[in-house]
Amino acid sequence: MCGIAGVYGADRADGSTCVRAMVSQLVHRGPDGEGFFSDDNMCLGMTRLAIIDPEHGQQPLYNERRDVVVVFNGEIYNHQELRVWLKARGHRLESGSDGAIVPHLYEELGEALVDRLNGIFAIALWDRGHRSLHLFRDRFGVKPLYWSQARKHLTFASELKALLCDPEIPRDLDEVAIDQFLTFRFIPSPRTMLKSVQKLSPGSVLTVDSDGVRERRYWRGGARGHRRDRRMLIEEYREAFERAVVRQMMSDRPIGVMLSGGVDSGAITAVLAAYSPQVRTFTIGFAEGGDTNEVPLAEETARLFATDHYSMVIGHRDYLARLPESLLMVEEPVGTTSALALNYVAELMRPYVPVALCGQGADEPLGGYRRHLGVKLADLLRALEPAVRLAAKLPAVRSDVRVQRELATIAVKEPLDRLMAAYRLLGDDDKRRLYRPAFNRTLNGAAPQDCVERFRREVADLDPLGQMLYVDTRLWLPDELLLIADKMSMAASVELRVPFLDQDLVALVESMHSSQKVRGLSRKSIHKRAMLKWLPARIVYRRERGWATPMARWLRHELRPLLVDVVLDPGGLCRRLFEEQELRRLIETHGREEADLTRQLFCLLSLGLWERAFVRSSG
Repeated sequence: MCGIAGVYGADRADGSTCVRAMVSQLVHRGPDGEGFFSDDNMCLGMTRLAIIDPEHGQQPLYNERRDVVVVFNGEIYNHQELRVWLKARGHRLESGSDGAIVPHLYEELGEALVDRLNGIFAIALWDRGHRSLHLFRDRFGVKPLYWSQARKHLTFASELKALLCDPEIPRDLDEVAIDQFLTFRFIPSPRTMLKSVQKLSPGSVLTVDSDGVRERRYWRGGARGHRRDRRMLIEEYREAFERAVVRQMMSDRPIGVMLSGGVDSGAITAVLAAYSPQVRTFTIGFAEGGDTNEVPLAEETARLFATDHYSMVIGHRDYLARLPESLLMVEEPVGTTSALALNYVAELMRPYVPVALCGQGADEPLGGYRRHLGVKLADLLRALEPAVRLAAKLPAVRSDVRVQRELATIAVKEPLDRLMAAYRLLGDDDKRRLYRPAFNRTLNGAAPQDCVERFRREVADLDPLGQMLYVDTRLWLPDELLLIADKMSMAASVELRVPFLDQDLVALVESMHSSQKVRGLSRKSIHKRAMLKWLPARIVYRRERGWATPMARWLRHELRPLLVDVVLDPGGLCRRLFEEQELRRLIETHGREEADLTRQLFCLLSLGLWERAFVRSSG
């Protein structure tokens, strides 16, 4: 695992200076070494977190003729079988590292090499013969890659703060991205908060040469969602899950598990324990979390499999003190209040393991969220729509944001509108009250729903739940949860792997009809049934908690001074774009407990903190 950076098309001296500056900002992603390459119009750099072949896996990576040059961030889990194939075709590989296969695969397959990779990666490949640069990002966007075209050169890097070492990149805000953030609680690729910077979309390749810049999506997936043979699917899923975990155990250094109290990370722990004599597990909890504190539940799972278990409990003072700093780690405003928890658990891991498996990526394709149950029930309850509209006005319901979203989903008929009702943070009426006229004009009619529709229409033949699972896996997951996990873990120099996003496992899951995933009132039904091989029923079927923070209370009390300072700052982003009266109303309404506006206020706070760190601080 590494951090990578490069400049294409700049003067060699200027490009090398810029790349070295960028790499200096990525040391946390790779504290075990660095490497550089410079050519007439291509400069590359990287920092290395040594996981595979620690002694010999230095980068950049070359083919035999050294006319293909690669810097690589990630893991290729099937590198051994590809290595055998390449050696049979006469290739000589310089090291046993997984990335060493990439320049040789390019010789054989060109850009199509990416179709053969099973892993998580961001790859930069320089073809010296054709004077072309190729940037690849893995199918689900586990590994980030930012790029910008400033004047006559193109700059790319694993993180935004590294990219901004290029002084040519302007920091003008993207107003459409801000609107998207306040719609979804994250910014969908390829946009970022800056107009001049893009994220390479998951499952895409960007090619840069004398003809210009071209991006294409190399993977969509075959989400046909028709299989209903439950007994056979359960057995196939068990086997595919086990293979995925074993495949991702690939490491020449100690490996651990980010353990919660639930079924997903618990099942990973069980498989790891079956194949390894020593398993280390790590968890954190919040002191004020009440019954959402997962430490006792995680400890139960750890005892069951006799792991070396490490845990810590975080108090509100420590969390609140570190919250502004955490935005520098994620580099985008976030709407997930538990994001900082990932950094805490990564810091807990770092003295013991540089790499860990986690349970992320199970909920989206397998139907693990309450909204997934809601969309399934929507058609059944459509006849009760008048009662649903009446229920939505009840005081107890109006104060529960999640219930409001579920009821809204039931009341909507059109597939796209149904998805937007489930995802939306701020609706049209909310925006009319909040947005200043000048900000509205800059949006020029931009439609956030287009981000959803471009994926939904690819599976318009599926039932509503099948459509939602497909969109979740390609929109929600990469640009919120995986982005946060990568940035927060790599800030502590720890690599997180995601067995539930193994490409073979996801292909099997997406071949299943949605009725096998949400069955009756049970979410992740087939997954839980299959995991009974590895875990007792009390763990498989216990209520899932997640890393829930007491943020609603914090925003009323401990965090309120920071909230007011940032959101109502006369020189801040929120005051420039939004109506002061509405901002004050939101804060006061939440403070008086008349409604739970935690998500809205946390997003506004996150937006303001991000702007302070990345825009005003550069002035």
